[in-house]
Amino acid sequence: MREEISRKEVRAGQSSQPETVLVTGATGFLGEYLVRRLVGRYRVLALGRNRDRGRRLEAYGAVFCPGDFTRRESCACYLKEADYVIHAGALSSVWGKWEDFYQTNVAGTDLIARLCREYGVRRLVYVSSPSIYTCREDRYEIREEDAPERNELNYYIRSKLMAEERIRRWNRKGLETVILRPRGLIGPGDTSLVPRLLRANQGVGIPLFNGGHNLVDLTGVENAALACELALTAKGASGGVFNITNGEPTEFRVLLERFLKAIGERPHYRRLPFGLVYGAAGVLEKVYGILKLSGEPPLTRYTVCTLGHAQTMDIRRAEKILGYRPEKTLEESIRAYGLWWRGQQERKNHGGGNGNLTEKETAGKGQDVLSRPGRVTEVKLYRCGSCVNDLSMAFRGMPREKREFPARAALIRHSRLGNILYDTGYSEEIFRGGLFLGLFRLLNPVRLGREETIAVRLKKDGISPKSVRRVILSHAHPDHVGGLSQLSGVELVATGEVLEAFHRHRLRDLMCRSLMPPAGCIRTERQPENRTKNHFLCRYFERVYDLFGDGSIFGVVLDGHCRGQLGLWIPDVRLFLAADACWGGDLAGAVPRMRLLLRLLQKDFGVYRDTVRRICRLKREHPEIRVVFSHQRERGKTRE
Repeated sequence: MREEISRKEVRAGQSSQPETVLVTGATGFLGEYLVRRLVGRYRVLALGRNRDRGRRLEAYGAVFCPGDFTRRESCACYLKEADYVIHAGALSSVWGKWEDFYQTNVAGTDLIARLCREYGVRRLVYVSSPSIYTCREDRYEIREEDAPERNELNYYIRSKLMAEERIRRWNRKGLETVILRPRGLIGPGDTSLVPRLLRANQGVGIPLFNGGHNLVDLTGVENAALACELALTAKGASGGVFNITNGEPTEFRVLLERFLKAIGERPHYRRLPFGLVYGAAGVLEKVYGILKLSGEPPLTRYTVCTLGHAQTMDIRRAEKILGYRPEKTLEESIRAYGLWWRGQQERKNHGGGNGNLTEKETAGKGQDVLSRPGRVTEVKLYRCGSCVNDLSMAFRGMPREKREFPARAALIRHSRLGNILYDTGYSEEIFRGGLFLGLFRLLNPVRLGREETIAVRLKKDGISPKSVRRVILSHAHPDHVGGLSQLSGVELVATGEVLEAFHRHRLRDLMCRSLMPPAGCIRTERQPENRTKNHFLCRYFERVYDLFGDGSIFGVVLDGHCRGQLGLWIPDVRLFLAADACWGGDLAGAVPRMRLLLRLLQKDFGVYRDTVRRICRLKREHPEIRVVFSHQRERGKTRE
């Protein structure tokens, strides 16, 4: 085992080699979302048995590993390569043989943990289930320690409790482990939770107990995938158990009617007394068990308890230790599921095969994700100076590597508005300031060649700086405002928060008086006004503005690094300029490991991290969009 650990430590120290995460159950509902989330940040090994779905995972960029996690000879070779493991595979059903549940959920989990220990895996994240809390009573704000030692409501629950105990044993033997209990996963691709309710609604009707007022907690599948990713590296999480939900308890009847409305169906209820139905479900279970009937009973005691009693969970531990904040609201998940389900029906009705319409295909329907207004003909990116930082000083676990981070400005050629600049980079004023800028350069060594200022860059391309009539300022930091002094008579477009920082010259905002442009450089200032609520970007960000009222350039507020930071979406060239929301696309996965000093330099690190997650989600769901951060290495220009 020491030999394996040494090999992985060497590989982890090489910046060109991403760490490897193995996902079991990768061809399942949650597994596919995990793969989609992790690809790009990690090398992903997707362990599963469905080869057709495996090919789809390979298209995302994963390495499909056909295998069975219950058999050592089938999966051990893959675990040898893993730095981390997410064990999401399970037999998940309300009915079945105990031997099958034990072999898959108990023995299989024990084998995965054993192999993780043998091969020096850094951490095992085990996806358990909050079904273990289910009983014949309402339960509110359930905490992780409220789990019973035994629960015989069905074999699945019994097997999950036993599997958790196996995980805890391996943790006591030195393996880092995290147990997650995500409640009621929903989202496009769900073939279990909602479809069961739909079948009942279209048949005898959905059982409704006590008027359907019992509170229910659900989890968007994207949020469950987020929690798994956070659990891989969260400090202080090893040995812990964490409830995961959306944190939006909702009455069962209200929730059901939202789902039915989203897919275009009317509710059909069957009002029944709980005690009678629970007793009938028990009788059905015995009949099926004694007669060994195939399939599952029409009702089970577990199903009746789930439909008839409230169950809400306390997720404060996950918020505190994992840094968990749901990315997708319940309403967004319901809307996405409705679009996906209706897309399936349309494909079936028109002979379109099995109708596996992905969320990515439905996300932009009825919105303007694909529209091109034809206003912007070119966006050219300019390097206007740079700074140098040691990655190991910025992020824990990164190699000692001096990296140069360019300060980037963008020239936007607009058919109606002419030349527009997005930020202006450094200028020579950065070397002339007093104590403040001296301290800035000490902590952030600046490089600026004579031909790197924005004015010189433009002139070399045959563009007069005087032709620039508008500057969109992402935020008021030295590497973004410096070139303003080389322009004249421009309209400055920025959020109110950024303009306040620009004029108040506070050390906390990294803005000082010596960086202010001379009189005449700025003709007027304007804040975004045309806020939109129907644009596809509103699914990801709270404040989205049509900056010039023609759909050509959208401003997107990216808080965290500073207040009111403005990113840009330029649909004509499919470009999302993300300012300093992150140091670079390849460093998005390192944000949770940012060192304390850099965290303190952010206006709000929690919001900063959330903004990075939102941008990553946007890129995952719309890979056709090109995301560019101000300080990442770039390729040059973007044309229509």
